[in-house]
Amino acid sequence: MTIEGLIVLLILIIAVALFASERWRVDFIALGVMVLLMALGVVTPREGVSGFSNPATVTIASMFVLSAGMQSTGALDALGERIVRMARNSEARLVVALMLAVGLLSAVVLNTAVVAVFIPITLKIARDSRLSPGRLLMPLSFGAMLGGTMTLIGTSTNLLVSGIASASGLPPFGMLDFAPLGVIVLVVGILYMVLVGRRLIPDRLVEDSLLDKYGVREYLSEVVVLPNSRLVGRRLDDAHLSERLDITVLDILRDGRTIKLPGASRHIRPGDVLLVRAPLEALLAVRDEAGLEILPELKLAADLFENGEDVALAEAVVAADSPLIGYSLKELNFRRRYGAVAIAIQRKGEPIYDKLGHETLMAGDMLLLLGRKKTLRELKRNPDFLLLLDVPIPLRRRRARWASVIMIGVVLVAMLGWLPVMTVALTGAFLMVVTGVLSLDEAYASLDTRVLVMLAGILSLEAAMENSGLAEWLAHQMLQVVGASSPIILIGAFYLLAMLLTEAMSNQATAVVLAPLAISTAVAMGASPTPFLMAVTFAASASFMTPVGYQTNTMIYGAGGYRFFDFTRVGAPLNLLLWIVCSVAIPFIWPLW
Repeated sequence: MTIEGLIVLLILIIAVALFASERWRVDFIALGVMVLLMALGVVTPREGVSGFSNPATVTIASMFVLSAGMQSTGALDALGERIVRMARNSEARLVVALMLAVGLLSAVVLNTAVVAVFIPITLKIARDSRLSPGRLLMPLSFGAMLGGTMTLIGTSTNLLVSGIASASGLPPFGMLDFAPLGVIVLVVGILYMVLVGRRLIPDRLVEDSLLDKYGVREYLSEVVVLPNSRLVGRRLDDAHLSERLDITVLDILRDGRTIKLPGASRHIRPGDVLLVRAPLEALLAVRDEAGLEILPELKLAADLFENGEDVALAEAVVAADSPLIGYSLKELNFRRRYGAVAIAIQRKGEPIYDKLGHETLMAGDMLLLLGRKKTLRELKRNPDFLLLLDVPIPLRRRRARWASVIMIGVVLVAMLGWLPVMTVALTGAFLMVVTGVLSLDEAYASLDTRVLVMLAGILSLEAAMENSGLAEWLAHQMLQVVGASSPIILIGAFYLLAMLLTEAMSNQATAVVLAPLAISTAVAMGASPTPFLMAVTFAASASFMTPVGYQTNTMIYGAGGYRFFDFTRVGAPLNLLLWIVCSVAIPFIWPLW
């Protein structure tokens, strides 16, 4: 191996370790890799930034806009309700209907958008059928992941591997090239979840009321500000109740008028009745010092949470790559930054009660937010959160037909091969704005810049592996260890490696790291690269064992009341089953020679 190859190998190892540690954002790590490779001269500046104009990156950006158009008009809602309604009153039929519906939709629409639409539908069906939501939400997420493997545009991994193949001089994949194995994988996944998987999911009941689910009611109190209180005349932010005493003011009753969600600049007056979220110990400790009197009954809480026309409760999931990770609510200045109050946190299915403002946020945390409905609707489009529940967004039903026609047109033109996939996807995104389905600002807001920057940055690593000869060297090492005598074993080794890596880092990063190795291995054997690339592609989307390995799992984590290892219990056998199925099927569908 050359010195340049050793440098790239070292950078690769560091990048994988950083991706797995989740200490820094994946887009920041990818940009760091790109800058370092250019600075060391391993890749040229043109090669370093070429990922930003890569067809895969542009196509994925277009798919964000297309999916946002389908979601904002409610085009998916009616279809989802109609499909699932047919399977009511039978858990097995519901699992089949849900997985089949989201699987087919995820083949042409981003699976995160599909799952976001189906979560409230599934929760309603679970309540009506008197089932635990967890019995249905995990099959929902798994079906979306499996369905995304069926077409070129079904998941970013497929597009990315196709782009890498094209850059290496191979023909790009067609729209339905993934379908033969994709259909098999989806059917196997559905059968597993119906016959085995759903029986491994714990039957935990989730409280209907968000306040009960998060255990907030016992932390709500009402206090009256006495005339001699040291708080009189101070602004809420100057009183330092939240930072120093873990007391959050949610409401003020003053002269018979309720001030909901008072701002930080609101002054405190004698006789004010404050609705606060605080541990009883904190209230007792500050009562005499601050001049407060605790009232025995809660009157404001019912008005705020149950009868409030302007305010609402919502749940927000902290995404796996969210910038909130590693910071506390206090450090984020959460209330001022987002315009909503986080009154509870749930982690791994368990609520966190004490020192809420100082708790460091982690991927998968569920935040119970209280805010004005307008603010919460805006937050639903904020990429810092994967999902907000119980805050309906007005849908543009009149534009649903336009959105559906555009999406169907994109799929048909791509399938028939009349235009390159990037061109047709970009055209579809442009038409979403022209027809008024989305405004231009909404189209820009739908772009997940973290994903796009991560893809563009990490693609420089693929160029570095090729330029330095590292991919070729690693391919020879793998052939020496595994051998080339049995195609099934070799394909299985690639699938296993990709499957393990995708549990530790993003599926896109896994594809970028392993796709050049797959191509080099095939070239060294004189074999077709397609089966190796297919093994990498399908395995990179098989992240079933953790709630933070794939976004759709993170989205259902809190809503289903799951524990972390619930996913391992259900997902590990499915990973093993798909490993065997794909290792046997890939060489038959795409022969090595």
